[in-house]
Order: sequence, then structure tokens, then C-alpha cells
Amino acid sequence: MAQVVIVNGPAGVGKTTVCRMLAQRQAGTINISGDVLRQFAPPDARDHLGAGSTYRAAAALTTSYLDMGAPRVLFDYVFEGAEKLAIFRRGLPSNASVHVFTLWAPVDQIIHREATREGRDRLGDTVLATFNALSRNLGTLGLVVSNTETAEAAAQTILDEIVRAERTA
Repeated sequence: MAQVVIVNGPAGVGKTTVCRMLAQRQAGTINISGDVLRQFAPPDARDHLGAGSTYRAAAALTTSYLDMGAPRVLFDYVFEGAEKLAIFRRGLPSNASVHVFTLWAPVDQIIHREATREGRDRLGDTVLATFNALSRNLGTLGLVVSNTETAEAAAQTILDEIVRAERTA
């Protein structure tokens, strides 16, 4: 069964890095970055497309890749609450195996990590804003995975949990 893996978390927690590692673990895996997808839309997208257009576009793209035969599609983006997950999930095929993970680390560690990243614009207040929003809803955002050690360890935890969930399904 084709898998959809959502990697959620506050800005700067390491979603993109972990997804890059996950994509390397299984041939044919598609890795969709919500930040990159969002760049296709103009700043006033909400006025023309309605709320949640990035989530809906990501679901449509995910579905297209699944229809083409992708065994696994990763989507990394910030889902601040269950309603955002619902928007994305509504656009997926009913037979897809969906796994939701939220990467987590102490806010001080995320701020430090984000401030020392090279080759990317600073996220500034977005780090704290997304951390606070997610912390209020953490219990509704899938399995929380610690990203306090290495990205490799977080990726392995996610893979182990997917295997466990698929066995018990």
C-alpha cells in the first residue's frame, strides 16, 4: 500500500533535513516541501484561492504521485492544528496509508539551530509563533518525535514507527 508521510513541526525544527534523509531510505520516494510549494502562490493567494490552498495543492500533488506509482510521498510543512491536517487529508485517496509525525525540540534549541543554519534566510519570529501554536495542539498532531539529537535518529524513529503501524494495520 502506498504511504503518505506527513512531517510536521515548528519552523526551524529540522523537517526538511529529516525528510531528505527519509527520501534516501526508499527508492521512488517523493519529497514535497510545503515551503517550496507555497512559493508558487502569490502573497494574496488566500484572497483568490481561499484558506488552506497550500495544503490542498500538496494533497493534489501527493495524489498525482501516488497515482503514478510512488511507493511513498513525504510532505513537510507546518500544520498548526488538526484542522490543517484535515484539509490536507481530505484531498488524499481513501486507500492511502497516512502517517503523521510532529518533530519536536525545546524552543531554545530550535532558535539556536535556526540561527546557525547556512544558506537560508532567518525565520525570525516565525520560529516562536509556530512553536507556540503547535505546543497548544500537540496532542492532535500525530506522533511526536524528538529531534534533539541527530536528524538521522529522528528519521530512524519515523521509519521504525511506520513499520510498526503497518504491521498492526
